[in-house]
Amino acid sequence: MYLTTDLSKINLGQIKKNPFQPGSSTVDWCEPNYVVSEYIAEFWNTVSNIFFFLIPPIMIYLFRPYSKRVANGIAILWILLIVIGIGSVYFHATLSLVGQLVDEISILWVVTAGYALFLPDVYLPQSFRVQRHRFVYSCIVFAIIITGLSFVYPYANAFALMILCFPTISFIVIHLRRSDNARIKRLGLHCFCLWAIAVTIWICDRMLCPLWLSISFPYLHAFWHVLIFFSSNEGIVICGYLTIKQQNPQANLHLHFWPNEQSNWFTLPYLKFHDDSDDDDSDNISTKSII
Repeated sequence: MYLTTDLSKINLGQIKKNPFQPGSSTVDWCEPNYVVSEYIAEFWNTVSNIFFFLIPPIMIYLFRPYSKRVANGIAILWILLIVIGIGSVYFHATLSLVGQLVDEISILWVVTAGYALFLPDVYLPQSFRVQRHRFVYSCIVFAIIITGLSFVYPYANAFALMILCFPTISFIVIHLRRSDNARIKRLGLHCFCLWAIAVTIWICDRMLCPLWLSISFPYLHAFWHVLIFFSSNEGIVICGYLTIKQQNPQANLHLHFWPNEQSNWFTLPYLKFHDDSDDDDSDNISTKSII
Protein backbone atom coordinates (compact mmCIF):
# COMPACT_ATOMS: atom_id res chain seq x y z
CA MET A 1 0.00 0.00 0.00
CA TYR A 2 2.91 2.34 0.66
CA LEU A 3 4.96 3.53 -2.28
CA THR A 4 8.64 2.77 -2.52
CA THR A 5 10.73 5.85 -3.16
CA ASP A 6 14.36 6.85 -3.04
CA LEU A 7 13.66 8.05 0.50
CA SER A 8 13.29 4.40 1.54
CA LYS A 9 17.06 4.08 1.17
CA ILE A 10 17.61 6.40 4.11
CA ASN A 11 19.18 4.60 7.05
CA LEU A 12 16.46 3.73 9.60
CA GLY A 13 18.75 4.43 12.53
CA GLN A 14 19.32 7.94 11.18
CA ILE A 15 15.56 8.48 10.80
CA LYS A 16 14.91 7.53 14.43
CA LYS A 17 17.54 10.01 15.55
CA ASN A 18 16.23 12.78 13.30
CA PRO A 19 12.40 12.96 13.07
CA PHE A 20 12.80 16.05 10.84
CA GLN A 21 14.45 13.87 8.19
CA PRO A 22 12.40 13.74 4.95
CA GLY A 23 10.76 10.34 4.72
CA SER A 24 11.05 9.63 8.45
CA SER A 25 7.27 9.18 8.72
CA THR A 26 5.93 5.66 8.14
CA VAL A 27 2.94 7.19 6.34
CA ASP A 28 3.22 7.63 2.58
CA TRP A 29 0.10 8.41 0.59
CA CYS A 30 -0.75 7.13 -2.87
CA GLU A 31 0.55 10.14 -4.81
CA PRO A 32 4.03 9.33 -6.19
CA ASN A 33 6.77 11.28 -4.48
CA TYR A 34 8.93 14.02 -6.03
CA VAL A 35 7.29 13.71 -9.46
CA VAL A 36 6.06 17.28 -9.99
CA SER A 37 8.80 18.99 -7.97
CA GLU A 38 12.14 17.79 -6.71
CA TYR A 39 11.57 19.85 -3.54
CA ILE A 40 8.05 18.66 -2.63
CA ALA A 41 7.37 15.00 -1.87
CA GLU A 42 3.62 14.97 -2.57
CA PHE A 43 2.95 18.04 -4.67
CA TRP A 44 -0.83 17.88 -5.09
CA ASN A 45 -1.38 16.72 -1.52
CA THR A 46 0.59 19.78 -0.49
CA VAL A 47 -1.00 22.50 -2.64
CA SER A 48 -4.54 21.17 -1.98
CA ASN A 49 -4.26 22.69 1.50
CA ILE A 50 -4.62 26.18 0.05
CA PHE A 51 -8.18 26.57 1.37
CA PHE A 52 -6.89 26.21 4.94
CA PHE A 53 -5.15 29.54 4.37
CA LEU A 54 -7.64 31.39 2.16
CA ILE A 55 -10.99 30.76 3.86
CA PRO A 56 -10.36 31.20 7.64
CA PRO A 57 -9.53 34.96 7.40
CA ILE A 58 -12.76 35.47 5.44
CA MET A 59 -14.76 33.52 8.03
CA ILE A 60 -13.23 35.50 10.89
CA TYR A 61 -14.24 38.70 9.10
CA LEU A 62 -17.79 37.48 8.40
CA PHE A 63 -18.21 36.43 12.03
CA ARG A 64 -17.13 39.78 13.49
CA PRO A 65 -20.69 40.80 14.48
CA TYR A 66 -21.29 37.32 15.93
CA SER A 67 -18.07 37.48 17.91
CA LYS A 68 -19.04 40.87 19.38
CA ARG A 69 -22.27 39.42 20.71
CA VAL A 70 -21.01 35.97 21.69
CA ALA A 71 -17.66 36.18 23.45
CA ASN A 72 -16.77 32.51 23.02
CA GLY A 73 -13.61 32.86 20.95
CA ILE A 74 -14.99 31.14 17.85
CA ALA A 75 -12.20 32.73 15.78
CA ILE A 76 -9.76 30.41 17.58
CA LEU A 77 -11.14 27.50 15.58
CA TRP A 78 -10.35 29.13 12.25
CA ILE A 79 -6.90 30.08 13.47
CA LEU A 80 -6.35 26.43 14.39
CA LEU A 81 -7.54 25.40 10.93
CA ILE A 82 -4.73 27.55 9.55
CA VAL A 83 -2.35 25.67 11.85
CA ILE A 84 -3.71 22.40 10.43
CA GLY A 85 -2.94 23.72 6.95
CA ILE A 86 0.61 24.57 7.98
CA GLY A 87 1.10 21.11 9.49
CA SER A 88 -0.39 19.35 6.47
CA VAL A 89 1.74 21.33 4.02
CA TYR A 90 4.88 20.55 6.01
CA PHE A 91 4.00 16.86 6.29
CA HIS A 92 3.11 16.24 2.65
CA ALA A 93 6.04 18.30 1.42
CA THR A 94 8.58 16.37 3.49
CA LEU A 95 6.89 13.15 4.73
CA SER A 96 8.78 13.69 7.97
CA LEU A 97 7.67 12.28 11.31
CA VAL A 98 7.53 15.75 12.86
CA GLY A 99 5.33 16.91 9.97
CA GLN A 100 3.00 13.98 10.55
CA LEU A 101 2.72 14.74 14.27
CA VAL A 102 2.12 18.46 13.73
CA ASP A 103 -0.58 17.64 11.18
CA GLU A 104 -2.38 15.15 13.44
CA ILE A 105 -1.95 17.02 16.72
CA SER A 106 -3.36 20.24 15.30
CA ILE A 107 -6.52 18.32 14.33
CA LEU A 108 -6.80 17.15 17.94
CA TRP A 109 -6.55 20.74 19.17
CA VAL A 110 -9.32 21.89 16.81
CA VAL A 111 -11.69 19.16 18.00
CA THR A 112 -10.82 19.80 21.65
CA ALA A 113 -11.32 23.55 21.23
CA GLY A 114 -14.68 22.80 19.65
CA TYR A 115 -15.72 20.92 22.78
CA ALA A 116 -14.51 23.75 25.00
CA LEU A 117 -16.46 26.36 23.04
CA PHE A 118 -19.65 24.60 22.01
CA LEU A 119 -20.55 21.74 24.36
CA PRO A 120 -23.73 22.84 26.18
CA ASP A 121 -23.68 22.99 29.97
CA VAL A 122 -26.45 20.38 30.17
CA TYR A 123 -23.92 17.71 29.16
CA LEU A 124 -21.38 18.72 31.82
CA PRO A 125 -21.02 17.71 35.49
CA GLN A 126 -22.53 20.18 37.94
CA SER A 127 -19.15 21.56 39.00
CA PHE A 128 -18.32 22.45 35.38
CA ARG A 129 -21.74 24.02 34.82
CA VAL A 130 -21.22 26.47 37.67
CA GLN A 131 -17.66 27.28 36.64
CA ARG A 132 -17.40 26.79 32.88
CA HIS A 133 -13.75 27.82 32.83
CA ARG A 134 -12.89 24.60 34.69
CA PHE A 135 -14.14 22.58 31.73
CA VAL A 136 -12.13 24.76 29.34
CA TYR A 137 -8.97 24.24 31.39
CA SER A 138 -9.66 20.49 31.49
CA CYS A 139 -9.88 20.43 27.70
CA ILE A 140 -6.55 22.25 27.44
CA VAL A 141 -4.88 19.85 29.89
CA PHE A 142 -6.31 16.87 27.96
CA ALA A 143 -4.95 18.22 24.67
CA ILE A 144 -1.52 18.86 26.23
CA ILE A 145 -1.34 15.32 27.64
CA ILE A 146 -2.31 13.72 24.32
CA THR A 147 0.16 15.97 22.52
CA GLY A 148 2.95 14.77 24.81
CA LEU A 149 1.92 11.13 24.43
CA SER A 150 1.88 11.47 20.65
CA PHE A 151 5.62 12.14 20.58
CA VAL A 152 6.18 8.94 22.56
CA TYR A 153 3.38 6.85 21.09
CA PRO A 154 2.15 8.43 17.81
CA TYR A 155 -1.03 6.34 17.74
CA ALA A 156 -2.30 8.00 20.93
CA ASN A 157 -3.53 10.94 18.88
CA ALA A 158 -5.59 8.70 16.60
CA PHE A 159 -7.18 7.07 19.64
CA ALA A 160 -8.08 10.47 21.10
CA LEU A 161 -9.60 11.66 17.82
CA MET A 162 -11.81 8.58 17.58
CA ILE A 163 -13.00 9.07 21.15
CA LEU A 164 -13.84 12.73 20.55
CA CYS A 165 -15.30 12.63 17.05
CA PHE A 166 -18.17 10.21 17.58
CA PRO A 167 -19.80 12.23 20.40
CA THR A 168 -19.36 15.35 18.27
CA ILE A 169 -21.28 13.81 15.37
CA SER A 170 -23.98 12.54 17.75
CA PHE A 171 -24.39 15.99 19.32
CA ILE A 172 -24.80 17.70 15.95
CA VAL A 173 -27.28 15.10 14.66
CA ILE A 174 -29.44 15.20 17.81
CA HIS A 175 -29.65 18.97 17.93
CA LEU A 176 -30.17 19.36 14.19
CA ARG A 177 -33.18 17.05 14.43
CA ARG A 178 -34.59 19.23 17.20
CA SER A 179 -34.07 22.44 15.23
CA ASP A 180 -36.99 23.99 13.36
CA ASN A 181 -34.69 25.99 11.06
CA ALA A 182 -34.88 24.47 7.57
CA ARG A 183 -31.79 26.33 6.35
CA ILE A 184 -29.57 25.08 9.17
CA LYS A 185 -30.88 21.55 8.61
CA ARG A 186 -30.00 21.74 4.91
CA LEU A 187 -26.55 23.02 5.83
CA GLY A 188 -26.20 20.11 8.25
CA LEU A 189 -27.14 17.63 5.54
CA HIS A 190 -24.66 19.25 3.16
CA CYS A 191 -21.96 19.13 5.85
CA PHE A 192 -22.48 15.42 6.53
CA CYS A 193 -22.57 14.59 2.81
CA LEU A 194 -19.23 16.33 2.34
CA TRP A 195 -17.86 14.52 5.38
CA ALA A 196 -19.08 11.11 4.16
CA ILE A 197 -17.62 11.65 0.69
CA ALA A 198 -14.33 12.86 2.20
CA VAL A 199 -14.02 9.82 4.48
CA THR A 200 -14.86 7.48 1.59
CA ILE A 201 -12.18 9.14 -0.53
CA TRP A 202 -9.66 8.86 2.33
CA ILE A 203 -10.35 5.13 2.69
CA CYS A 204 -10.24 4.52 -1.06
CA ASP A 205 -6.91 6.30 -1.36
CA ARG A 206 -5.53 4.23 1.50
CA MET A 207 -6.92 0.83 0.57
CA LEU A 208 -7.04 0.91 -3.23
CA CYS A 209 -3.81 2.67 -4.10
CA PRO A 210 -2.76 0.12 -6.78
CA LEU A 211 -6.06 0.75 -8.59
CA TRP A 212 -5.58 4.53 -8.68
CA LEU A 213 -1.99 4.10 -9.83
CA SER A 214 -3.12 1.78 -12.61
CA ILE A 215 -5.42 4.49 -14.02
CA SER A 216 -2.88 7.27 -13.34
CA PHE A 217 -5.09 9.07 -10.80
CA PRO A 218 -3.42 8.73 -7.37
CA TYR A 219 -4.69 12.11 -6.17
CA LEU A 220 -7.69 11.25 -4.00
CA HIS A 221 -6.03 12.48 -0.82
CA ALA A 222 -5.83 15.98 -2.32
CA PHE A 223 -9.62 15.92 -2.75
CA TRP A 224 -9.89 14.77 0.86
CA HIS A 225 -8.17 17.97 1.98
CA VAL A 226 -10.63 20.17 0.09
CA LEU A 227 -13.78 18.31 1.14
CA ILE A 228 -12.84 17.86 4.80
CA PHE A 229 -11.97 21.54 5.09
CA PHE A 230 -15.34 22.73 3.82
CA SER A 231 -17.12 20.11 5.90
CA SER A 232 -15.25 21.27 9.02
CA ASN A 233 -15.95 24.91 8.22
CA GLU A 234 -19.67 24.22 7.92
CA GLY A 235 -19.53 22.17 11.12
CA ILE A 236 -18.17 25.17 13.02
CA VAL A 237 -21.02 27.34 11.71
CA ILE A 238 -23.62 24.71 12.63
CA CYS A 239 -22.23 24.29 16.16
CA GLY A 240 -22.12 28.07 16.58
CA TYR A 241 -25.82 28.22 15.72
CA LEU A 242 -26.94 25.22 17.78
CA THR A 243 -25.06 26.37 20.87
CA ILE A 244 -26.78 29.76 20.94
CA LYS A 245 -30.18 28.22 20.28
CA GLN A 246 -29.53 25.75 23.11
CA GLN A 247 -28.89 28.66 25.45
CA ASN A 248 -31.75 30.80 24.22
CA PRO A 249 -34.23 29.46 21.64
CA GLN A 250 -35.58 33.01 21.12
CA ALA A 251 -32.26 34.45 19.95
CA ASN A 252 -32.60 36.25 16.59
CA LEU A 253 -29.75 34.34 14.98
CA HIS A 254 -29.85 33.80 11.22
CA LEU A 255 -27.84 31.80 8.71
CA HIS A 256 -26.48 33.74 5.74
CA PHE A 257 -24.29 32.92 2.76
CA TRP A 258 -21.46 34.93 1.27
CA PRO A 259 -21.04 36.23 -1.40
CA ASN A 260 -24.39 35.11 -2.88
CA GLU A 261 -27.31 35.00 -0.47
CA GLN A 262 -29.57 33.43 -3.10
CA SER A 263 -27.43 30.37 -3.72
CA ASN A 264 -25.77 27.82 -1.43
CA TRP A 265 -23.34 26.70 -4.14
CA PHE A 266 -19.76 27.96 -3.88
CA THR A 267 -20.69 30.18 -0.94
CA LEU A 268 -19.55 30.46 2.67
CA PRO A 269 -22.13 30.13 5.46
CA TYR A 270 -22.00 32.53 8.39
CA LEU A 271 -24.19 33.65 11.29
CA LYS A 272 -25.58 37.03 12.11
CA PHE A 273 -28.05 38.32 14.67
CA HIS A 274 -31.11 40.03 13.23
CA ASP A 275 -30.31 43.43 14.73
CA ASP A 276 -26.56 43.27 14.13
CA SER A 277 -24.58 46.05 12.47
CA ASP A 278 -20.84 46.41 12.16
CA ASP A 279 -20.90 49.34 14.57
CA ASP A 280 -23.18 47.70 17.12
CA ASP A 281 -21.18 46.83 20.24
CA SER A 282 -24.20 46.47 22.50
CA ASP A 283 -24.50 43.49 24.78
CA ASN A 284 -27.40 41.09 24.66
CA ILE A 285 -28.35 39.01 27.66
CA SER A 286 -29.59 36.26 25.37
CA THR A 287 -26.11 35.65 23.95
CA LYS A 288 -24.06 35.26 27.08
CA SER A 289 -20.42 34.33 26.97
CA ILE A 290 -19.73 30.60 26.90
CA ILE A 291 -16.29 30.86 28.44
